[in-house]
Amino acid sequence: MPATLLLQAYQSHQPLDASPETGPASVEQAYAAQQTVWREMVGERRPSVWKAGTPNRQTEPTAAAIFPHRIASSPAHFSADDFRTLGIEAEIAVRFGRDLPARAEPYRREEILAAIASAHVAMELIDSRLADPKAAGPLWRLADNLLNGGLIIGAEIPNWRELDFSGLSVRVHANGLCLAESVGRPPLDDLFYCLPWWIAHVGGAKAGDIVTTGAWNGMHPVSLPAEVNIEFLNRNNSLGLASARIG
Repeated sequence: MPATLLLQAYQSHQPLDASPETGPASVEQAYAAQQTVWREMVGERRPSVWKAGTPNRQTEPTAAAIFPHRIASSPAHFSADDFRTLGIEAEIAVRFGRDLPARAEPYRREEILAAIASAHVAMELIDSRLADPKAAGPLWRLADNLLNGGLIIGAEIPNWRELDFSGLSVRVHANGLCLAESVGRPPLDDLFYCLPWWIAHVGGAKAGDIVTTGAWNGMHPVSLPAEVNIEFLNRNNSLGLASARIG
């Protein structure tokens, strides 16, 4: 039933008035709803771009596939009609250069880093099929692809393996205004924290897979239409932009 309601919301562009009582009863049911919506909208094709994250190290991470028609290279353009609401997050996404097949033993950090081909400035677009995502509850938000509305893949970050990620600055702009400028902190102080869990969750990583791992300085609501961008800097030297026009 949650998958049917979400599909109706996607197709009608009308928000779903949801409550915890009407939604998935477990994490497993929420993921099942994700998968059903994916099959109906995309088919049997394996997802290759994901978001993953967790609010703290005491909570199991969660993940959601990002629909192919909502993935774009920067600079990107989407129709405002495709969005009900809009929020933007400054993130860094990693792209795998080789497979890490499923196995019982979790992959070590060194193995994962060795399999990553590149890191990219990225901007997640936040949208929801839920009328009130907070009131709907965490299982509805998980079923609703963790409120993903799209992902903009920006510049490849040079020499990312040598970077001190804790010292990067992050700027968020919308419609010519700076919404936030801060010395960012990687989610959970470790950009790669969720990757071992994510690899096990999806049954192994494939070369070409892209994973974005959380917001560096929060989610910023933006009125539509909008021109938005995020930028990462290292000692005031730009590492690259991710930008989009939605309108």
